[in-house]
Amino acid sequence: MRLRLYDGAAVRNAAFVGAGGLAIALIVIAVFNPNVAAAGWLVGFVFWMQILVGSLTLTMIHRLTGGRWGEIVAPAVEPAALAVPFLLLLAIPLFIAIPVIYPWPHRPVAIKPDVLSYYLNAPSFIVRSVVALVGWSALAVYLPRIGGRSGQLLAALGLVFHALVMSSVSIDWYLSLEAPFTSSSFGAGAAISALVAALAWAVLWAPAPEDEPAVGDVGGLLLTTILGITYIDFMAVLVIWYGDLPREEAWFVVRDKMPWAALAWIAFLLASLLPVSALLLARVRNARRPLRAVGACVLVGLACYDAYLLAPPAGGIALVTALIAILGIGLALIGVFLGGITSVFAARERANAH
Repeated sequence: MRLRLYDGAAVRNAAFVGAGGLAIALIVIAVFNPNVAAAGWLVGFVFWMQILVGSLTLTMIHRLTGGRWGEIVAPAVEPAALAVPFLLLLAIPLFIAIPVIYPWPHRPVAIKPDVLSYYLNAPSFIVRSVVALVGWSALAVYLPRIGGRSGQLLAALGLVFHALVMSSVSIDWYLSLEAPFTSSSFGAGAAISALVAALAWAVLWAPAPEDEPAVGDVGGLLLTTILGITYIDFMAVLVIWYGDLPREEAWFVVRDKMPWAALAWIAFLLASLLPVSALLLARVRNARRPLRAVGACVLVGLACYDAYLLAPPAGGIALVTALIAILGIGLALIGVFLGGITSVFAARERANAH
């Protein structure tokens, strides 16, 4: 894949214009239905958070393990990881919308008073989110600048930090939408989903020669992470459903109606069944073009899955605002880190030319 660098400024400007137009549309919707607009923004925020934070996680893992696979995905995941600080800006509308989108500011009787007082309240929610976002941002900024054993130590500590904060914010951003529903495996599932998103992003955009043997390693990693998230989600459903606990089952009963049931099947088809079936074939797993198609399929499936998890409390119309938010944030991010992408591609092309 070759980029025309002289078009970079025009593409960046067009991306910002498109993002601005979609932001205006979302603001207009928020005037008339703030809950729907906030739910859509949350879906868009979480979808892109998975790609950016997942890219940072892959960077830290490669710093510790090495391997040609990390060099292949670097042109896609390095610019995405560098864009992680942008999430701090994207989180501001979420913080503003807390009273609109989350039920716990209104002190529902289903949640214990001590939980509301010490954990589920706006100040602690914002503090936990800011700690996670600032920590991820610091890792994104400093990790590329520190090499050697010091860089490996930072990556190791960063992965520990990531595991802790991902478990926390995934409960805040996702599950507290319908508190007191809980799932002990959800944090692990969110962390693996971020790896799936980052690897799908990498196989979609990272350049590599068709005869590069390590392309199959990246395809294998994508297959492994997809199987991991599929297993975790299946076991969560199995345990909750056969546990026969009304509080947990109600979460699934709400999503057993249209359009959520259809969305769940679409997400399963695009993010799990089709990719796994394709990646089991060596000719797909080891070839760039088929992998790109798989990556695009997985990302669309993950977007559907995020909407399935987050949008039902706001109603089906939130799917429209979710699409607007995903496209708008995506265009803004293209404008932000397009320069990083083009510079990496240019360096690779110059190296290949020599």
